[in-house]
Amino acid sequence: MIHSFCVTHKKPLLPDKWYDDCIALGNFQTDSACHVKQLDPFWHEARSIAYGAAGTHALPVAIERFAGEAELIEISSYRKRVLPFAVGSESHSYPTMRELNMDSVDEEVELSASMLRGDVGFLLAQPIFLAESVLGQYASGHQLKDILDYTNLAVELGVLDSRSVTELLGAKHFIPGGIELGIYPKSWLVQALSKIEVVGRQFLCRYGDRVKKYNDQQIRAVGFLSERLGSYLLIRHLNERYARNIPAEVFGYMTVIVEGDTRYSAGLAEAADRPKVTSSWYQRKQKRAR
Repeated sequence: MIHSFCVTHKKPLLPDKWYDDCIALGNFQTDSACHVKQLDPFWHEARSIAYGAAGTHALPVAIERFAGEAELIEISSYRKRVLPFAVGSESHSYPTMRELNMDSVDEEVELSASMLRGDVGFLLAQPIFLAESVLGQYASGHQLKDILDYTNLAVELGVLDSRSVTELLGAKHFIPGGIELGIYPKSWLVQALSKIEVVGRQFLCRYGDRVKKYNDQQIRAVGFLSERLGSYLLIRHLNERYARNIPAEVFGYMTVIVEGDTRYSAGLAEAADRPKVTSSWYQRKQKRAR
């Protein structure tokens, strides 16, 4: 049984039949039991600098409360879902991504066909090869000190050891979205997300004052960082599980829904989804909700 969560700040562009519950953010579905403020007040308030990552960091609570009978968990977002087959057209702005016009969704995609292939238990975006490394790629587009502080925190919290940090930073492959898009065995996903959540929480508690001064792109640092850690944990697990011979069925196609003649543009979130940065709440609230 698969339970599907869509993390979103407004009505998803995805068809309703593609998800069971919305992990709602901001002013969307504020009365829902799946609104992030009901799941974890810390991440609700952190949304001013975490954006969509606030929803994914609250997922362990949502899974515990609403997906008790599920064996598999699917995660999608406002307009992104991982499909096991290629539909639409290649994205010109993001490697391995497909763009599907929302007017063509019903014609090209059947729900029955958008499930897992075989018994692998995972459906993930295709990995991207990095010419440099995770560290080099991050440093070229973001704040180098953030990933160094984040990985140091991961060691301090027992999520990684020094060898794992070296592997993460030196990795040449990266799965877009980390573990924030796709299908996963519930037991593994909850453990992995919980590790990422505790590192993200402490990162904002310690460095939130620094992050909130960043521009509209860089302010989402905790999301970029959790994506790298999630990708590392996922690739490490799959390599161990399949003795470095990961089945092709594990990988699908990250697909984004576009409207009309528009194309996907990676980068800044919509202006309507840019909440104002508030006071230093993150220095006071450090315990995860239950």
